[in-house]
Amino acid sequence: MAPREAAAAFLGGGPVGEGWAAGLEERDGAWWPRFDRDVMVDSLAGNARRSYWDEWASITCPTLAVLGQSGIISPEECGEMLQQRPETVALSLPGAGHDLHLEQPDTLLDALERFLGDTFEPPGPHR
Repeated sequence: MAPREAAAAFLGGGPVGEGWAAGLEERDGAWWPRFDRDVMVDSLAGNARRSYWDEWASITCPTLAVLGQSGIISPEECGEMLQQRPETVALSLPGAGHDLHLEQPDTLLDALERFLGDTFEPPGPHR
């Protein structure tokens, strides 16, 4: 069996591949997802069939939308989000995809801290 590092490389390498590989477990001489495939497919299919625009429009608190420039939300969809809620603060991270929390965690943390304000103090150990 290939080591977990090989699985991480197969899944894209770097922090993203390592993050996805961390969700694998060794079974029957191979690496398998820890989640149940059918449950995952059903939950993702539900997201694909349903629109969340009503929920988006109903948000009243300050909102920071952080998007990876090569993520799954298109520029057109982002534009529509900002048109519906122009007070939203939007940040696009160049070189990041859907897993921007794995790809650029420090940049994301800095953006969140700036958005939440200088007095924000996260619980527990920080950095």
